[in-house]
Amino acid sequence: MASRIIPYGKIPYGISNYEKIKEERYAYVDKTRFIEVLEKLSTNYPVFLRPRRFGKSLLVSTLQNYYDKSKENRFEELFGDTYIGGHKTAFANSYYVMRFDFSKLDAESEETLKKSFYRTVLVRLEDFQMKYGLNISIKESDDYNSADLLDDFLIKVNRIIGRKLYIMIDEYDHFANAILSNRQVFNKITSKEGFVRSFYEVFKAHTNDSCIDRIFITGVTSLTYDTLVALDSLTSGFNIAQNVSMYPELNEMTGFTSEETKTLFKELEVNNEVSPSHQCLKERVEETMEILTESYNGYLFHQNAENKVFNSNMVLYFMDAYQREKAIPRKLTDPNMRSDYHKLTTMFDLFENEEAKQHVLEKIMNNENLETDIITNFNFSEPFEEEEFLSLLFYLGLLTIKKEGHAFDVSLQTPNAVIRDIYYQYYANYLNLTTREKRTAIANIALNNDFKELNRLVSDILKLHSNDDYRGFDESRLKSVFLSCFSDQNLFLVKSEYTSEGKKIDIALFDRYGRSKDIKYNYLIELKYLKKMQARHAQAGHTQAGHAQAGLKRHDPDQSVQGGPGSEAMETVRDSAVRQMKEYLSLKEFRDNPKIKGLIYVVVKDEIVYFEEVKR
Repeated sequence: MASRIIPYGKIPYGISNYEKIKEERYAYVDKTRFIEVLEKLSTNYPVFLRPRRFGKSLLVSTLQNYYDKSKENRFEELFGDTYIGGHKTAFANSYYVMRFDFSKLDAESEETLKKSFYRTVLVRLEDFQMKYGLNISIKESDDYNSADLLDDFLIKVNRIIGRKLYIMIDEYDHFANAILSNRQVFNKITSKEGFVRSFYEVFKAHTNDSCIDRIFITGVTSLTYDTLVALDSLTSGFNIAQNVSMYPELNEMTGFTSEETKTLFKELEVNNEVSPSHQCLKERVEETMEILTESYNGYLFHQNAENKVFNSNMVLYFMDAYQREKAIPRKLTDPNMRSDYHKLTTMFDLFENEEAKQHVLEKIMNNENLETDIITNFNFSEPFEEEEFLSLLFYLGLLTIKKEGHAFDVSLQTPNAVIRDIYYQYYANYLNLTTREKRTAIANIALNNDFKELNRLVSDILKLHSNDDYRGFDESRLKSVFLSCFSDQNLFLVKSEYTSEGKKIDIALFDRYGRSKDIKYNYLIELKYLKKMQARHAQAGHTQAGHAQAGLKRHDPDQSVQGGPGSEAMETVRDSAVRQMKEYLSLKEFRDNPKIKGLIYVVVKDEIVYFEEVKR
């Protein structure tokens, strides 16, 4: 089905109120066709999970305005120019809608969480009572019992409205993510006697023969009883819910498809006072789509879904900045993404097997496929293993489905450059790299073709490893060290395992969008690693003449952290790196580009033995 855009000029970045978007004439990517899809599902109680900042709250707000009987006389105003405006269903404006939003709970302690949860419920019940003019007394609780508060209110509502209530719960698990590190508290509040589980048991009771006809729940993770992160633990009393998050027909219900994103750029009214150094946005659609695809696209929530989707909030962040700055924004990462970094840190803390954790992190950073089954029921009473860890990263949007797996259900990978940089930053912090030293090193490369600072940084990192660390050290981990040095900077676009004509290049550094005039060269980098014992095998010298015959140019000695003679094994490895780099430089993409330089590194244990430029 063709995408539909309601084309007004204002960018709704950070706005998740459907009524506000329509009243104040913000642009709107029409997702109302999914109202029909939801109504055709076999369940009246779907649970829909997506990463943060993926349009869930706007979806809930859209449903609220569509089904709310108090908005009946505004249907044409709110939905007349949308898909559903021409395909109105029988349930439009037929429900009393009670909406809960648990995104702002205070989870500092068990006590504050319980009080905050109770007050949120109380406010929502008061809002419901006032909106519909219902003469219902609210029986407050001295001990902050949310379940009793809700149960008493619904009993009274049932006497008045009958089976006409639609419950909408947004960010049902938001508070759980804030207490991941405290298993005791989590298990207590979600246990059989816990206030959260008791709260959801009330909903189940009132779906049987009472007023609740439909329930729609959104969240990020699937939460389980007696566990830290699981759907059943928060809603184990509410076991009529059905998780529809990975239904292929709902893959595009939030986020933007490529077509939607492109149409949005074409149809939006943009400020005409564009700087002379930049074309109008409409004339730069293809270039802009390339940037957006690399930075924000790539999410897939079922292996057989037709289209990948963009993180819609990040697209709107970009567009909002573009309108203000009349140029491609210097920073392509929304500052609000910092919370994703903290989530990643928390997830790695949960994975207690250090060796397995390191292995998974390196595979993710090196853009390798990770096959797994997607876990829907987590059990944290058992050790947190790789399958649970990868599944949780999937739910959080830090990994996504690439394709159907072979041995397991799916193959996962990072969705885009923004998310990859979060992993690079995490590893950089693990290595105690500061932002200043990283950015200084990268600026020297970009502006001066000077690798001294980067090589010093890498050499220092390698020397900090203990002998035990090197037992499992290999080229994959070496590449992770380099990638961490390239994190959190705005000069180069970093590609790990960049593929061109079937050849995989360890690391490629390309101009970041809008920075080409600042950057002298782009770089292809081949890394080789030898353990000390390998390097000592079959000692043999090698002369500078040999270097010349091999077609190599040795850089300034200061830039080559450790030169000097090598062993036969080292020379063999170096020659192999040279041959590979010459193949890369001869590829059609690079062969006639004078801005491309090819570099090789040969590292022996904690020393950069060879750092050289390979000529075509």
